[in-house]
Amino acid sequence: MYPVSDEFKTLIRKSHISKVKVEIYDIANGTIISEAQPVSGEVTIDSRRSTRRQCSLEFVDTDNTLIPTNNTSSILLPYNRELKVYRGVVFADGTEELVPLGVFVLTSVEIVDAPNGVRITVSGSDRSLRVQKAKFTNHEFSIEDGTAKETAIKNMLTDRVPSIKTNFPATNQTTPIIYPTLDQSSDPWRESIKIAESAGMDLYFDENGICRMRPIPDPDTGEAVATYEDNVDSVLVQLSRSLSTDETFNYVVYTGEGTNLSIGVIGEAFDNNPASPTYIHTYGSVPLFKSSPTVLTVAEAQEAAEAELKKVIGASERITWDSIVNPAHDVYDIVKIVRSPSGVNATLMIDAITIPLSPQQTMNAVGRTRRF
Repeated sequence: MYPVSDEFKTLIRKSHISKVKVEIYDIANGTIISEAQPVSGEVTIDSRRSTRRQCSLEFVDTDNTLIPTNNTSSILLPYNRELKVYRGVVFADGTEELVPLGVFVLTSVEIVDAPNGVRITVSGSDRSLRVQKAKFTNHEFSIEDGTAKETAIKNMLTDRVPSIKTNFPATNQTTPIIYPTLDQSSDPWRESIKIAESAGMDLYFDENGICRMRPIPDPDTGEAVATYEDNVDSVLVQLSRSLSTDETFNYVVYTGEGTNLSIGVIGEAFDNNPASPTYIHTYGSVPLFKSSPTVLTVAEAQEAAEAELKKVIGASERITWDSIVNPAHDVYDIVKIVRSPSGVNATLMIDAITIPLSPQQTMNAVGRTRRF
C-alpha cells in the first residue's frame, strides 16, 4: 500500500472531492511537457501479468493542444511520450494529497471528432513494455558465469533501456554459464523475470516507474492494511465469491535445467497446513511443474518452489469486490473483509485492482483468501 497520511485514510472512506492529474513526459529528455485532465479512464494493476500496470484515459480537447500532428512536439504523440497518472483527495483547506498510480509508455491514441467536441482516448503500459520491445538486434548480450542475479537483471535492463532506474536487494544467488548469449529471439523483460523467479523474487515496475524486485509475498502472513466491514462506515458496494478447483495447485515442483549440471536439482513445496482446504493429505496432490536454467542448487530450487507456491496458494477461493476508491491500494496488499449476507469473514491478498479516474465510479479488486 502506498504510504498516505491518516487524514487521507479517514477522508477516503467518506464523501470527498477527488483529484486526478496526468503529467506528460518527453521520453527523450525525461522532462514534463504538459499536464492534462482526463474526463474518464482507469488504471489496472495485475500481479498475474508480466506487464503489471496498464492505463486507458479519455480527454476532451477543447483548444486543439492535445491532438497529435506530424510535428514531434505534439503533446500526445504515441512514439516518444510517457504519462504519469495520479489520483488523490482535496482536503477542506484546499490542499491536496495525490497517489502516483504508475508511469506509462503511450501505446495508442484514438481521436473521435464529433459534434460535441474532439475526444481523445489513449492507452499505455508500464515501462516493462520498453524493455520488451527493445529486443537484441546486431549484437549478443552476455551474462558471465557467477554474476549475482540482481546484477545480471540490472545489466540486461540497462543494456536495453539505459535510462531505467532499478532498486534491487541482494539475492545471494548467481547466474550460471547457461546465459552466455541472448539473441534476437529473446524477450529481455521475460528473460529478466525468469532470473528473478529463479531467485524467488517478484520483478515489476512500481507506481513511480522504478523497476523493483522483492521476495514473493506470502498470502498467509502479514497484517491487514485495511479492514472493510458491515457497518455504517462500510465502503463496499458489491461483492462476489468464486470457489473453483480450476486453478487450484497445492504442490510445486521446481527443477534446475542448467547445461553445466551433472545431476538434476529439484525443489518441492506443498500445502502442509491441516487447516487449509487444499491441505495435501486431505485434498490430494495437485502439482504445478516449473523449471529454470538459472537454478543451480537444491537450495535455489527449494527457494524458487516455495516462492511459486505463494503465488498460487489460496486461489481455490477468489473474492471480487467493488468499493469506494482508495488509490493507495496495490497488488499484494492484505485486506480483511467482513460481509455477512455472503458469508465472508476473510483475510485476502489482492491479486488485481482497477482504479477508475472518474469520481462517480467504484474501484474493483480481486483477492484470494488466506488458508487459515
